[in-house]
Amino acid sequence: MPVATESDLSLGQRDALKRAKLAAQRDNFDYAITLLQGILKDTPNFLAGRTLLRETAIRKAAHTNKLAKGMAALQVAGLIAKAQLQTKKNPQEALLIIEQALALDPTNAQANNLLSEIAQSLDMLETAALAHETIAKADPKNTQNLHALGKVYLKLRDPRARDIFTALLEANPHDGEALSLLKDAEAQQSMQQGWETAQSYRDVLADKEQAELLEKQASVVKSEEAIDALLAEIYEKYQAEPQNAKLVQQMGDLYRQKEDLPNAIQCYEAYYEMTGRGDSHIEKTIGDLKLRLLNEQIATTKAELAALPEGPEAEAKKAHLQQLEKDLAIANLAERKNRVAKYPNDLQFRFELGEALYHSGDISAAIPELQLSLRQPAVRLRAMMLLALCFKAKGQFDIAAKRLEEAASEIAGMDSTKKEILYNLGLLLEEMGQPEKSVEVLKQIYEVDYGYRDVAARVERSYAKN
Repeated sequence: MPVATESDLSLGQRDALKRAKLAAQRDNFDYAITLLQGILKDTPNFLAGRTLLRETAIRKAAHTNKLAKGMAALQVAGLIAKAQLQTKKNPQEALLIIEQALALDPTNAQANNLLSEIAQSLDMLETAALAHETIAKADPKNTQNLHALGKVYLKLRDPRARDIFTALLEANPHDGEALSLLKDAEAQQSMQQGWETAQSYRDVLADKEQAELLEKQASVVKSEEAIDALLAEIYEKYQAEPQNAKLVQQMGDLYRQKEDLPNAIQCYEAYYEMTGRGDSHIEKTIGDLKLRLLNEQIATTKAELAALPEGPEAEAKKAHLQQLEKDLAIANLAERKNRVAKYPNDLQFRFELGEALYHSGDISAAIPELQLSLRQPAVRLRAMMLLALCFKAKGQFDIAAKRLEEAASEIAGMDSTKKEILYNLGLLLEEMGQPEKSVEVLKQIYEVDYGYRDVAARVERSYAKN
């Protein structure tokens, strides 16, 4: 699984990351840890976030007294046992559980070894390396851990593998496994150096066909032709190994990259069934792709309608568009309800259902879902804003204003989320017959972003009246 970067995060996640960094700087460890755990729940391959989470937990542990550590030890043991039970049947759930243990005892060797095992089963080698690096920093003489770290580095083609096996042999010249792995690391590095000096790495591989396949699999595929070629090769392997679910997932990933959504959905659904319908991330991906396919059909239909002259054909196209939009609303709401039914404790899914219910006009049903999701840091601010809009729709302006003020107070700077919150608060205060307060709120946006919506016109109009 490729490592996710900050640019891969959603707007809400980036906002949560910003607040987590600020909280960590201020030694508000618990809040930072909660925010980072929320981000990693939805984007487990965000390595920088997991690294920051571990560093924050280590700093927190340094400020924890012996009594508190002793009490946490029992809880950690229980969480490790719970994660072990989930490791095979639901590794993503196990990943969330073991992170809870590591938040309490970040250098715990058993917990970090289990994290490595889970991460490798999910093809998250960088996370596995982080687990062993954490142990190594706390216990540099743990040779068993160094062996494990070196093996992960070998899989990553990281030159530090050679350094680790060299150090192990210096400490114990009779370590036969370290000697064997050192030879592998040196051979790997020699090949990499050969690639750098040769005109093409095909010059250092005897098997030209193998070289071409490696190139396709290792590179970021840019052309549709290259994707089709790789799809053909993977499909040929799949025919020989029809029970290999990983190959089906790879085909789904390539179809998704190719923007062939129907085939991507078909592959992911097959993978989901082959793996026992236990992968909530794939299930969410399937639902998202189906909704995206409907959105694309709506966009295409709108473009076709715009190009048509008035007449029977345009009317038929307009009716088709209305039906697609209705189908999208129904499918979106059904998908959100299905996720909450299956994963009632997932607060992200609770928020998404509340959002869908709000947009469908079912305000009373949306409110409890949004209230539950307030405990999810990654969506807390958006949930507060939507709750305010729900109360506004019910005519409960005072409660709505209180919610918006509370949400605005939780954001230190003036980012896009805070601007939206303040804008809604300004309009609400105007509807409540408080024009002066409304302008004062909008001035906060005006001072930093003159072009935001119609803020400038509203603020300047107030000066003209005066």
